[in-house]
Amino acid sequence: MDMEVKNIHWENVFSIIQHSYSIQKHVDFFTWLQEHVNEYIPHDMLLTGWGDFSSNESPQFKYDVASNLSDINTQVIFEAPHEIDALILYLHQCWMNNCRRWLTINDLNNHEISSNSDSIFFNRLKQLNSLLIYGVSDVRGQNECLYVFFSREKVFEVQDFVMGLLMPHIDNVLRRIQHLEPAVVQTATLAELSIRELEIIHWVKSGKTNHEIGLILQISQNTVKSHLKRIFSKLNVSRRAQAVAILAGQ
Repeated sequence: MDMEVKNIHWENVFSIIQHSYSIQKHVDFFTWLQEHVNEYIPHDMLLTGWGDFSSNESPQFKYDVASNLSDINTQVIFEAPHEIDALILYLHQCWMNNCRRWLTINDLNNHEISSNSDSIFFNRLKQLNSLLIYGVSDVRGQNECLYVFFSREKVFEVQDFVMGLLMPHIDNVLRRIQHLEPAVVQTATLAELSIRELEIIHWVKSGKTNHEIGLILQISQNTVKSHLKRIFSKLNVSRRAQAVAILAGQ
């Protein structure tokens, strides 16, 4: 047996799979990806596109995004339809050229994907350095679904058997929950947060720890924790990832 397979904590993998069956909302899907799936498929953003890729007419794809990046969220995706369509068609062709097997593309800054430098959306993608493409064909629905994991790491590393184990469950969850529609964060939600709370959630979105946020804002760790509790209460969430997801338009 392959040494990497032997060293896998199978209980963790099966726990991730089991957890997938309890997901009912997109915010829970986002949290599951970031806090559990990310251990085995490390990524910063998952872009999913589905539709009829064989059509000769203008593409009518639907999209979903789960991102921990502050400047790439749901609304950004819906504001750049032509750029997204062009990207997903190109990546679909890469998948087709690879005999419909999943593949990775590393060092994106030296890849054809980064050539569209005049686009605001593609400029935002420049912070991402590698990606993984996984496709699913739906014969009954006569369409295909493309899952694209983006990472800031220059090399996307994932084990083959992990993809075979986890991707069917990721696909199942996203088919089961309501996918995202173009929307902005409601002003009322933001208005409920104080200036200090907005500052703290900004640094949370940037990946800072409570200790680091305290140093930046020159307040104690306990004060940061108190503010976070109030933020969670106002947003009706229990985790940092959920708060970030709501305020990022997830």
